[in-house]
Amino acid sequence: MSLIRHIMILYLLLLSLTGYSQELGANFNHNPEIMDFKYLGKAQVNWIRTTPRIMDYAFGDLKAENDPALTRVVEAGKRGYKLAFGFRWDFAKNNMRIPAPGSREEKELFDTASKILEVVGPYVDIFKLGNEPNLETMDRDMKKKADGSIPLVDFTKRLLYEVALPYFENDTVAGVPDIYVGSFPALFEKKFRENQAVNALLRFTQNNPDITGLALHLHIADTTEIDRAFEYARSIVKEKPIIVPEFSLHRLYRSKLSEPLNINEAGKQFAIKYGRDPEWKLYQWYKEANTNRVSPEEWEAMFATRPWYPQHYLDIYFDRFEKYGVVLATYPLLQQSCPRNMTPGSPAWFINPIFCQKSLELQVNGSVSPNPLCFKDFVNIVNTNRIPEN
Repeated sequence: MSLIRHIMILYLLLLSLTGYSQELGANFNHNPEIMDFKYLGKAQVNWIRTTPRIMDYAFGDLKAENDPALTRVVEAGKRGYKLAFGFRWDFAKNNMRIPAPGSREEKELFDTASKILEVVGPYVDIFKLGNEPNLETMDRDMKKKADGSIPLVDFTKRLLYEVALPYFENDTVAGVPDIYVGSFPALFEKKFRENQAVNALLRFTQNNPDITGLALHLHIADTTEIDRAFEYARSIVKEKPIIVPEFSLHRLYRSKLSEPLNINEAGKQFAIKYGRDPEWKLYQWYKEANTNRVSPEEWEAMFATRPWYPQHYLDIYFDRFEKYGVVLATYPLLQQSCPRNMTPGSPAWFINPIFCQKSLELQVNGSVSPNPLCFKDFVNIVNTNRIPEN
């Protein structure tokens, strides 16, 4: 290959990556109805990401027409927010096999997707073809059949060519958005690296010109897992941009739920200062926060006593994002799952968001308190990486 061709390829790659330039946005997971434009303004973001559970609409529990969640998505688009949108296909959760190509069951699902796109499609800037499909698909639908096909891969391709592209190509206002495959969680785990469907979809991402790039999720127990996930992804998807719609220290937080406050002298002094039982396990302290609220000062002070807690972890992530060509990441704005009856096995997603409306005491003016663990770093990253308006 000539030197000139090498330079041209590098130039085109750089052009593709400068479209978003490592932007940071707000994530609402499967509940866009909780969007709060007051706090979106305080977060200073341009991007919003959400992935409704499409089975709720397919089964008739929700209606695409006049649905409060989708109405909120449309309002965000009309307000000028950029939207990263896709569907969560909860096949495994519903004990469902992926329907056969061309079947009545597939048509019903695709008709539901089309109805939703008719509502939100004009405001979509990034469309994701799935959300954690390696967790939401039954195992046998991620393995090769006798004819060499893989049901999850076939379904994803048909979603692209039977639903997404036909809709967006006919939308003369918005046009075709950037299309991403994924989002794949935990590519640092051997079981997902060896998953036939995951690897086939990674190759599909790399080789198909209709696909803009790859979406990954990075919920980790150790920051080394960030590099391991990216290294594997980049071994197949060599150059195309990556987005990270979800990332957190959730696995790390869960691994420490049974750790006592007084695991060290700093923790003991923290408990004395704030009138907490030094023998409390962390899940018991979280229960107190989620039930009765704690001050932002106490919240920050507790994490300062944990030697395992990585200070300024958002900066750690964004250092890796720059290294591996991430063009957009989104992070939770508000708490969603926030259990009061905490146990050693409870989820700990409530620690992540940049506003903690359930765990932290309200401010004097009644506003929700920002999360002192990440709010300042979040806003700094948003403004440092913001793309100037044309």
